[in-house]
Amino acid sequence: MPLTIRINLPKQEVNTFYSFPDFAPPEEHCRGLACYAARSLDPEAWKKAVAQQPPTYCLGKCYAGPSSTLTGGAPHVEVRSRKAIVLRHIVDGPVKSLRDYLARGGMRGLGRALSMPQAEVVEEVKRSQLRGRGGAYFPTGLKWESAMRQAAPAKYVVVNGDEGDAGAYVDRFLMEWDPYLVIEGALIAAYAIGAGKVYFYIRREYPGAVAAVRRAVEELREAGYIGSKASRGPNVELEVHVGRGSYVVGEETAMINAIMGRRPEPTPRPPYPTERGLFGMPTVVNNVETLSSVPWIVENGGEAYAELGFSRSRGTKVLSLSSTFSRPGLYEVEFGVSLREVVYDMGGGVRFGKLKGVMIGGPLASLIPPEELDVKLGVEELRAIGASLGHGNVIAFSDDTSVADMLHEVLLFASFESCGKCFPCRLGTAKLERMFSKGYLTEEEAREAMSIANTMAVASLCGHGQAAGQAVAVTLKKFWKEIVR
Repeated sequence: MPLTIRINLPKQEVNTFYSFPDFAPPEEHCRGLACYAARSLDPEAWKKAVAQQPPTYCLGKCYAGPSSTLTGGAPHVEVRSRKAIVLRHIVDGPVKSLRDYLARGGMRGLGRALSMPQAEVVEEVKRSQLRGRGGAYFPTGLKWESAMRQAAPAKYVVVNGDEGDAGAYVDRFLMEWDPYLVIEGALIAAYAIGAGKVYFYIRREYPGAVAAVRRAVEELREAGYIGSKASRGPNVELEVHVGRGSYVVGEETAMINAIMGRRPEPTPRPPYPTERGLFGMPTVVNNVETLSSVPWIVENGGEAYAELGFSRSRGTKVLSLSSTFSRPGLYEVEFGVSLREVVYDMGGGVRFGKLKGVMIGGPLASLIPPEELDVKLGVEELRAIGASLGHGNVIAFSDDTSVADMLHEVLLFASFESCGKCFPCRLGTAKLERMFSKGYLTEEEAREAMSIANTMAVASLCGHGQAAGQAVAVTLKKFWKEIVR
């Protein structure tokens, strides 16, 4: 039976999914959770964010929150790992041109990859034990291997630049300041799996990243690194897509639907995108930070990368510390560092008040109380305490924040961004939002909320509802005495 895929749906049918399908306000105020945590630093700015409709949920300026589109400045950038991998270029400032990138050692990873058989490139990535940095932390090499082994007339690579988690901004600055590194990683991935085209999907809230990536693509095309007449790179085309306001589109199957002109709703798996993805063909979807690690791995070897890190989490991770820290910024660390070191040694503690807790991988993540800060930074280690690593965004909450009010803000976001395709998420987020709206729960309400949240965590179609349910359940359990009256 021939494969039929419905693409390019009627404009109105697609547009109703997005917050900003045809326009953008002249000035936007961020209502993301990092800006909520920092609301006391500028109450007027936060008031404007709450009043704005539709809301904007992250501008990637979490180091200076509460922020708006007029907020300028750049974050502090620091390498705390033994090897600088992801931030190795931008720790010295933005890469200004392809010539500048080449002078800093760029494209050596691609050059080595092209001298190797495709299967050996995949094996090198497998040896590195690199796991996707988008939240699921699936082994990158296994994903590539699955796509490489598929027999198909076309294959694709999708660069996920839809960094929608409030508090995260590493992908924004990699795309703005070092787009060549991201593209080099994508070209290596395309060569390794035999893809002929790369789609770069960037969220609309990052206009600087869109401009930087497009400029880099033209430079690379003129220099012979991409395109049908490429002499220095694989025969790969690259196309940039810009989002229109949706958090769920960051889920890989939803992003594939968005690129195809469909409503960007998640789809059940299997089949997985590496088997049947974009236009029904094998597709690898990797996020920006994941691909930014690939050139170093190929150039220096997978084993050298795997020597860094700890436990099952190898290599480095960039943490985005929010403006509620005394020293916000981007920090590249090795897995295994304790959260206490992150909060107090790197971040300098909270800027005001007393620490109530930290959230990593938010806004759909549980709040970690101060007594659990000795946990080590690792995927499984954080999961063991009911937390998550996600994009590595670290939001500090002071004691001016009520945990019940914080959960209400999380649920406002979760219900607004729910695609509505599955009942547990659509109905559960709305019901929980109403329950937390008064700032506390009764014993009976708390038991009902826990039941709803647990159902969402196991029965929702995608990570949006699953993570929202787990965040409520874990946070409610840990802060029961504060929330329940």
